[in-house]
Amino acid sequence: MTFSIIVPTFNEERIIAKTLGAIRHHLSSIDYELIVTDDGSTDRTCEIAERYADRVVCLTGTKGTIGANRNRGARVAHGEYLVFVDADTSIPRANDCFAAIAADFKDNPRLVGMTVKIRFAPGEERVVDAIMHGILSRVLWFMNTVLRTGTASGEFQAIRRDAFEKLHGYSESLPVGEDNELFLRLSRLGRTQIDLRLTAYTDNRRIRQLGWPRLLKLWMVNYCCVAFLHRSHATEWPPK
Repeated sequence: MTFSIIVPTFNEERIIAKTLGAIRHHLSSIDYELIVTDDGSTDRTCEIAERYADRVVCLTGTKGTIGANRNRGARVAHGEYLVFVDADTSIPRANDCFAAIAADFKDNPRLVGMTVKIRFAPGEERVVDAIMHGILSRVLWFMNTVLRTGTASGEFQAIRRDAFEKLHGYSESLPVGEDNELFLRLSRLGRTQIDLRLTAYTDNRRIRQLGWPRLLKLWMVNYCCVAFLHRSHATEWPPK
């Protein structure tokens, strides 16, 4: 098994069929398994996910952190590479994307974690969105490649399994910022990167609700708190 694609969910019945169905439809030439880890949804998320996923892990107790939910998926995974994809994220040209990711890891044995450019889907992205996503992608490139202080958005993260297990996965004590915190630790173990040739599309609901200035402020404050104080500033991200 090459890839374990892990999709954490919580009350995602509106979009989960589209997300999982697209993965199943477009990934035809890649060795992978599809895992959904649900954090106690009160809607039909688990029922719908059962139609598409190889395995669905549904929490029956109290809702935990996103890091704990991601780790549950990793514990039942068999792939050499763990790919964490948010429930509202899609991967265009998925076969080519995953083939390129496998090549990146093969070509650089010191590469332990990577991400891709994050954008909104065509038709949903305004000019300001395209500009901001372009800037953010290059900030991630600079931080990972030049400063070597790993950082990556949780929408899409690909991690070498042995490195993930060596670091005991995501922090389960952080309500937000667990994605950047793990990549920061990964950067001390090996190399992290963003492949600027590859793109994943995410939902634009949050940016429409908050606007870029407020969202950037939240990102920066939480990143600094996680990186320097080892705790998150926010108790949760504003829901989409």
